[in-house]
Amino acid sequence: MHATTLDELFAENHSLPTVPRVVRDLIEVLQNDNATLSQVARKIDVDQVLTAKMLRLANSPYYGVRKKISTIEEAIRMLGLSSIRTLVVSSNLAGAFKRIPNVDLPTFWRHSLRVASVARHLAGTTRAVDPNLAFTVGSMHAIGHLIMSIVMPEEMAPLNASCPIDAMNRLQAEEQAFGYHFGDVSAKLASRWNFSDEFITALAGFARPMDVQPFDPLAGIVHLAVWRVALDREGPAAIEALEGWPSEVAEAAEASREMFQEMPAPAELAADLEVMIA
Repeated sequence: MHATTLDELFAENHSLPTVPRVVRDLIEVLQNDNATLSQVARKIDVDQVLTAKMLRLANSPYYGVRKKISTIEEAIRMLGLSSIRTLVVSSNLAGAFKRIPNVDLPTFWRHSLRVASVARHLAGTTRAVDPNLAFTVGSMHAIGHLIMSIVMPEEMAPLNASCPIDAMNRLQAEEQAFGYHFGDVSAKLASRWNFSDEFITALAGFARPMDVQPFDPLAGIVHLAVWRVALDREGPAAIEALEGWPSEVAEAAEASREMFQEMPAPAELAADLEVMIA
């Protein structure tokens, strides 16, 4: 059944996921500047899968630790609270969705983490927005794609086959087919999950950030990250030339061409996070 509006999409009689309890609790705790390591550790300890992933990450070759990390408090102390927040949100969003029709979930989350990692890198370089917030929004930017695939599997199947989620023109293809795109759906889901207005505005605006006035730097950063990850599909020549350079958005977000030319590849930026979707 074709859902012609966003309201109809969410009104369909389907079991749409809810935000995991551990994500809500940890975001609340980590927003408190006075949060202690033990408070955060207690929240993570209740989720055995998350605990195992966190310890695997802390002991991964990426961090090069000499002594084995065996407790969550040790892992938090090494990784830092801000990193823990981004890792927790990414891991648990992935765990909220199981067996989506016509969607290869590991590939989808790998794409989302690459966008998130590029967004974090750009935010840190431009200092336009908080890097960890950019990462979290980036990791959720395409979650609406999963909702659309749950509710409209027959309509989404041919589109997924002809125009993958990381294709340069994917958003436009969805607008032509449905009148909205996965960013719109992501924003509505974030609203249902009671995420902040800042979060929702960025998700709703990243597809066309220049249409949002005043300009939202967070939406602009996510737009640039989505474009850069999509560029990888176009091949080495396109990457070298920065084909389709979004000059207006880049200028508004104070991001230069040189910044992208010098930036590590998205796969490299996200390499340390692969354990979170394993």
